[in-house]
Amino acid sequence: MMYPPPPGQYPAAPPPHPGQQCPVQQPPSGGTAITAGVLAVLGGLWGVVIGVLNFGVLDRVTDDLKWLVILQATVYIVEFVTLLPGAILLFLRKSAGRWLVATGSALHILQGIVALVVLSSDDRLSRDLDGPAAIGSGAGGLLVVLSPAIATLVLALVPLTGRWCEWGKRTPPQQGQYQGPPPGYGQPPQQW
Repeated sequence: MMYPPPPGQYPAAPPPHPGQQCPVQQPPSGGTAITAGVLAVLGGLWGVVIGVLNFGVLDRVTDDLKWLVILQATVYIVEFVTLLPGAILLFLRKSAGRWLVATGSALHILQGIVALVVLSSDDRLSRDLDGPAAIGSGAGGLLVVLSPAIATLVLALVPLTGRWCEWGKRTPPQQGQYQGPPPGYGQPPQQW
């Protein structure tokens, strides 16, 4: 009677194509996640500084635009509260960090769009801005200003970032622990 090889001695599964090596599952690259985390840290620090500055100039803003400055300052503080912890959690490969970073970035983009719509619909501001200032304050200028937030949002949401976070949840097998045979090799004989 022939017995299967002892545990840990099972042969590897055949390669998918003749002459090709069996691929070893490598951990996904963390480049997108780490870049999103670094951008989130910078965005969070930027958010708290600009939020405090916005609250500081509140008394010098006309009454009809105070609500916009308060809205922007509040959103900047919320960005700080989502982006910084999100970046830390992302560096620790936690999926919650990915979603916090995406939320903070999306808020920044949304508040930028709201500010553009409000400021471009105000006739007084439109008359005061001419030439390069009008071009810089339009959609093109907004796209440039929002590009770090857009990049952070995209990098946080790409599937590779999700796979990198999921890979961090895996528990490595313990040294000497029997993992069972590879798929397709049946069960080892029972010990009596």
